[in-house]
Amino acid sequence: MYKCYQDNIVSGCESFPLSWVIGENLLYLAMWTLTGYLLWPIWMPLGLPLLSIIWVILVVIIQILLKKHNCSGCYYYGKLCHLGWGKIAAAMFKPDSGNPKTGIKLAFFYILPPPLISLTALAFAIIRSPTWVYWLMLGVFVILNAVSFPVRKKGCGLCAMREACPGSAAKKVTA
Repeated sequence: MYKCYQDNIVSGCESFPLSWVIGENLLYLAMWTLTGYLLWPIWMPLGLPLLSIIWVILVVIIQILLKKHNCSGCYYYGKLCHLGWGKIAAAMFKPDSGNPKTGIKLAFFYILPPPLISLTALAFAIIRSPTWVYWLMLGVFVILNAVSFPVRKKGCGLCAMREACPGSAAKKVTA
């Protein structure tokens, strides 16, 4: 475990139920898929959905880097955290093989894209007047993102790494 994390371990779940892990990951997969759908028609040079392609590549790269830089030095390395990523990190990387400072920067991936995607898709929808299905998917995307915050916060709140993890949604705010 990263030395910088060891002093901030608090009591929490030792392992999360597989149903929780699957459910939370399906929520993220749904949001990432909807993002690809919403970006699909926005910019299509030569008929290629370039923004969707870039989005898929970005998600894959960020997820791999998150596992390396955050999860390889986590208390849950090799275990089921609320996302199950400790098990994935153990299958992909050696313990403590990442850099927690890089992990902190990568954690912004969960904060910045949702509002940017929502605003981009909304602007596209207003300007181009797409089908009602596009509007429906935009609405579902916004709802799933709204649901994801309390779900993630609850998972992080039960995590033994909540005070040390760069991606924690449940850190205590100190003044």
